[in-house]
Amino acid sequence: MKVTVQATADARFGTNSYLVMDEDTKDAVIIDANIEPQAILDVARKAGANVRAILLTHTDVDHIAGLPALREQLGPVPVVVHEAEHHVLVDGIPLRHEFPAEPARLENVISLGQHAHYHAGSLEFEVLHTPGHSPGGITFKMHRLLFTGDALFAGSIGRSDFRNSDGRALLDGIHTELLSLPDDYAVFSGHGPATTIGREKQTNPFLQ
Repeated sequence: MKVTVQATADARFGTNSYLVMDEDTKDAVIIDANIEPQAILDVARKAGANVRAILLTHTDVDHIAGLPALREQLGPVPVVVHEAEHHVLVDGIPLRHEFPAEPARLENVISLGQHAHYHAGSLEFEVLHTPGHSPGGITFKMHRLLFTGDALFAGSIGRSDFRNSDGRALLDGIHTELLSLPDDYAVFSGHGPATTIGREKQTNPFLQ
């Protein structure tokens, strides 16, 4: 299987949306839905992708704002989220008191827990629970690729100063679920450039 990863980032928050595609079958997923969803839709269209699902690393507004537009153009594809944040999408309850904008209520939302596996056509992802930035923060692992949301960045880690954040849990999850993996695993974060587990072990000042 040859898997490609293409990213777009919105201008306001610099939040990454990813298209992950099996080049052989054209099965694909979009990971996170930033506020400029047309950009990732254009990437998917150009690639000839068959988008099977939208996967969410968490439900902060900058990661879900594009969901209505994605669903409008892709149809009612499943939206996958950790069970701790399922209510944000189904009941329209904001994740943060600090950002009270009410999310769109969605149907066909699939909630998964730690080490669950999700199949999207020929693609298979494992859920690694990496909370702390938010209660339901997760990393999607596929082969040697990690989509870490706002847990681990190149040279940094996610914020943990929100009411429902937990700095100790964030560090525990990063060390237990991510830094325990081999150095050559690629890390695709919610913001900023890609990196590797080995590089972050060696150079990330928040993990020393």
